[in-house]
Amino acid sequence: MPPIRIGLIGLSTTSTGTNWAAQAHLPYLQSPQGQRHYAIVALCNSSIASARKSIQQYNLPAATKTYDSAADLARDPDVDLVVNVTHVEKHYELLAPAVQAGKDVFTELPLAATMGQMRELLRTAEEKGGRTVFGIQGQTSPVTRLLREVIASGKIGKVLSTTWTGAAMFMGEKPIPLSRKPFTERKTGGNLMTVVFLHSINLILATLGELSTFHSILGNQRPTVSLTDPHHGNEVVTTFQKDTPDQVLLQGRLASGALLSYHLRGGDPFPGTPGLTWVIYGAAGEIRITNPAWMLDMVHSGVRIQLHTFGEEEVQELRVGKDEMSGVGDPAQNVGRVYEAYAAGKEGGWPDWGLGMRRHELIEEMWRRGDGEGADGEPVGGG
Repeated sequence: MPPIRIGLIGLSTTSTGTNWAAQAHLPYLQSPQGQRHYAIVALCNSSIASARKSIQQYNLPAATKTYDSAADLARDPDVDLVVNVTHVEKHYELLAPAVQAGKDVFTELPLAATMGQMRELLRTAEEKGGRTVFGIQGQTSPVTRLLREVIASGKIGKVLSTTWTGAAMFMGEKPIPLSRKPFTERKTGGNLMTVVFLHSINLILATLGELSTFHSILGNQRPTVSLTDPHHGNEVVTTFQKDTPDQVLLQGRLASGALLSYHLRGGDPFPGTPGLTWVIYGAAGEIRITNPAWMLDMVHSGVRIQLHTFGEEEVQELRVGKDEMSGVGDPAQNVGRVYEAYAAGKEGGWPDWGLGMRRHELIEEMWRRGDGEGADGEPVGGG
C-alpha cells in the first residue's frame, strides 16, 4: 500500500514549550516502522520561512511542501492526514479547514479551547466523513494491554476498587516558565484538567472500564504563581493569579461496580518516591503500579508492576513486553502505537474525537460542579 501522506502543523525549530511534534511525533514518523506507513509531504508553520527551516533542521525531504495557512494545507490533494501539534488556543482555527475539507485529522489534546468549538469540529468531521485521531495513548499502551490481560486471567479476581495518586511535577511550590502561563488560565483551554487529568483518567478507564457515577473536588490551593523568563536567567519576572486547579480529586463507581479514588496534585513527588502510584485491588489479589512520572500512557520505561495473589507470600514482578515500537523510545513509542493503529484501519482501534469528547464532557461536568454551590460537598453534620 502507498504511504499515508501527512501534512504536519506545528513542527517548530523555536518552540519555547515542549516541542511535542519533534519529541513525540517525528521520532516515530522518521523511524523504519513509521516510514512503512507514512510520509510527511507538507509542513504548515507560522510562516513559509519557518516551515523551510524545519525541513532543513529535521532532515525532511527537500520536496516537502511548505504552507503558512491551514486552509491552503487543507486544500492540498496530496495530503491524506492532517496532524496538528500546536497550542490549544490555535486548534479550532487550524483544524476547522481540514475537517471542512473532509480530511482525516490527528490532533493533540485538548481538542479545542471551548466545548462549543469541540462540538462543532466533531459534528463537521462526522458530516464530512473524515476519520479523526485524538492524542491520548491509553488505549494503545502496552501497560494497558498487560493489565487487562492480568485482570482477564482471573489472577486478582473481580476488581473491587482502584486508587490512583500522582504528582504533576509542576504547578506546585516552584515558579513556572512563562511558556506555561496558559496552564494557569482556564480560558486558554489547556490546564491540569484538560492535559494531565485527561491523560491519566483515560488510562484508568481504558484499563478498567467507564465511570458510572462520581463526586469531585477541584482545588486552586496555590492561587498565586510566579513566572520565570528563560531569556532573563530564569529569574521571576512577574506573579499571576491563576484560576485553574492544582489539586484534582475524584471518587466514583465504575460501570463494573468497582470503586475509584483519584488524586492528582501539583508539585514534585516526595523525595525518593514515584510520581505515580496506582493500585488495582481485587477479590483474590492486588496489582501495584508505580512510575517515575504521572504520564504513564506516554512514558513507561521506568514502570514497575507488581502482582500479589492473596494467600501467597511472594510478590510477582510483571514485565511490560517489548515490541518493534519499543526501540523508538519515549515519549514517541506510544504515540507511534496510535499511528500504527490508525494505519491498520481497524474501527475502534485508536482513540478518536468521539472518545475525546467523552473525556472532555467529564471534565466539563467537573468544572460545572466545581463552579456551583456545595462544590466541596455537604457540610459536616448537615449544618
